[in-house]
Amino acid sequence: MAEVFHTKELKLQWDHTIEADKVLEVLDEHCTIIHQILKRVWPAAQRDIVYASHKQKLDESPTPDWIVCNKSCEHMTVPRGTSGYCRAEIEVVLYCKTVVEGEGSSTTDRRNIRCDIVYSATVNPGGWAPSSAVRAISQREYPKFLKKISEFAQNHVKNTPMKF
Repeated sequence: MAEVFHTKELKLQWDHTIEADKVLEVLDEHCTIIHQILKRVWPAAQRDIVYASHKQKLDESPTPDWIVCNKSCEHMTVPRGTSGYCRAEIEVVLYCKTVVEGEGSSTTDRRNIRCDIVYSATVNPGGWAPSSAVRAISQREYPKFLKKISEFAQNHVKNTPMKF
């Protein structure tokens, strides 16, 4: 799940709100700075986001927990106000806990494995948008997002070997 959320190529396959996505800088093997242009939602101005995305394994157990943190930042290659878009701000955390069901169950059989997720997102769309409209869109889109990423992740790993 964390890989599907963090990896640019996979994210572009399931997140259809993204019009363009560019890695601005690779800070290390776990952290990149990304410039993302979102599809325009009429009648609002088109938005972009510049953010650092960090994926981290939290322990060394046979079924480790993972976390992905995305936080808005500034980057010299896309200064605020120069991209032609309204800059949104984000603070997003996706926590993934791998759970092996059934005592003594095998970690090589996907039927025994599930992923519990905790997702938190604070989004400031930037510019002016009525708070009632932002709430209504959030309430509609949040469940759709969780369903879409879950279905994509399950299909993505369905016929692949287990990896933690």
